[in-house]
Amino acid sequence: MADKSKPVLELVNSAKKPATKKTGNGSGGSGSSTKLLKFGDYAIKNGAFHQIKAVRAGPDGDGFVEFPLCDFTCKIVEEIVQDTGLEDSSFLRIKGLRADNVPLPLVDVPAKSFYSSQGNWANEHWGTAPFIYPGAAKKDNLRAAIHLYSRLNGDVPRRVIYKFTGWKKINEQWHYLTGSGAITAAGLVDSVETDLGSGHMTRYALPPPLAGDELRAAINEALQLVTICPTKPHTGTVLLATVARAPLGEHHPIDFCLWIHGLTGSRKSELAALCLAFFGDFNARRFPANWSDTDNALESKAFQCKDSLYIVDDFKPSVNQAEAAKLHSKAERFIRNTGNQAGRNRLSSSLQAIPAPYNRSMTIATGEDLPRGQSLLGRLLVLELARNDVDNNQLTLCQQSAAAGKFAGLMSAYIQWLAPRMDQLKQDFPKFVQQYRDKATQDGLATSHPRAPELYANMVAGAETFIDFLQDAGVSSERANVLTADIETGLKQAFSEQGAYQSEQDEVRRFIDLLKAAFSSGNCHIAERLKKAPP
Repeated sequence: MADKSKPVLELVNSAKKPATKKTGNGSGGSGSSTKLLKFGDYAIKNGAFHQIKAVRAGPDGDGFVEFPLCDFTCKIVEEIVQDTGLEDSSFLRIKGLRADNVPLPLVDVPAKSFYSSQGNWANEHWGTAPFIYPGAAKKDNLRAAIHLYSRLNGDVPRRVIYKFTGWKKINEQWHYLTGSGAITAAGLVDSVETDLGSGHMTRYALPPPLAGDELRAAINEALQLVTICPTKPHTGTVLLATVARAPLGEHHPIDFCLWIHGLTGSRKSELAALCLAFFGDFNARRFPANWSDTDNALESKAFQCKDSLYIVDDFKPSVNQAEAAKLHSKAERFIRNTGNQAGRNRLSSSLQAIPAPYNRSMTIATGEDLPRGQSLLGRLLVLELARNDVDNNQLTLCQQSAAAGKFAGLMSAYIQWLAPRMDQLKQDFPKFVQQYRDKATQDGLATSHPRAPELYANMVAGAETFIDFLQDAGVSSERANVLTADIETGLKQAFSEQGAYQSEQDEVRRFIDLLKAAFSSGNCHIAERLKKAPP
């Protein structure tokens, strides 16, 4: 017998024994001149896997018997590991051939199913085409035979597919995963594979980074976003700061959302789409999520969009009170989980904790209403738009630049600039946020909610990191200083308006205001004390 410690490919002729040494007559026993393709304790005979067992064939010598395991042969051509960011799952890509030369198509078999002695993966994936002889031992030996046969020419090729975007350290080098591969300090590489699922999630794909004159032109066009709302200039600066903060989630968690609300026709979705165009081929009809998605879908996609921008569009509570309550409940759960950086934990049937997805993105939500409650608003930066706030001509120019891929090319260049600075920024960026937060608290900025100084500090720190990149890309110091001042001024203005939203959600004040309105309209009165009658 061959050495069992290493698969060996042999051509064995059962007739090489003296005539007095006969082979046994077990099921599937070979004739005296049959050639076997042998590896270890297994062989391929007549186009099917067999198990070989040594037997005493008589008083004059030993023989062997081949027991059929199935009526086909197959081979593992590739092992695929899917990294979801929560846990890894492995698939084996297998192709086969039946003994009568009927091909068995390429299938992806979960590794757990392949290695399980309880399952029957072949019939689950190929239906009734293959036949496996009964018995648990037959299945175990078939698995071992396939495994050994697949390794005859070396280890089975193995590759990793990432199911999320954002930063990942691979082979001691930082990679920013995107649908087109990964961006490193050397630019866009296609040796890293990502799979973001289906639908508009597949549009998260960045092009090669821009450089030189093309980069400078893209910067000039992208900075037009700052002046897109002349009547509310802080709107554009907040949007630019949001885009700059998104790819920095690896350095410091993003535990807040930007909420753009206004009546229909106020161009809120179009502004959100301009921001999202920095991360792929998006427009106002190609958002990755909307508020009609299920809770699980919202959380799962927000987890996938690590260090990216994530849009949840069209928050509009229905006139039906029950449906409106469900929508508000969904928004509350999503925003709270974002603020807490925690998902909804579950237990498996064996009472083991299942890893839960949570929001790892920079999220922009759009809607015609706001979520309820001061606590939720404390986790949001709210921008309110009226129908005449957006400059339509400026909007059209920005949309053309976005459609041409200039915004995405600029983002690729920004990420390429960040890649060699990742380790240092992971240490420094949280300190920057803390410094800006402490200063905002001392100066009395962002006082609408205890969380507000932290939100303000995150946005300022992200914007200044982006401006450092712009200066290295060729933007003059004078222009960079003006842009820094504009962004800081715009953020201060935006946060100064947050107090009004908090007041509107104050339940005590709201109750008193409603009472005043009811009395002044004559719709209610205070009853006379003794007779309970009108005064």
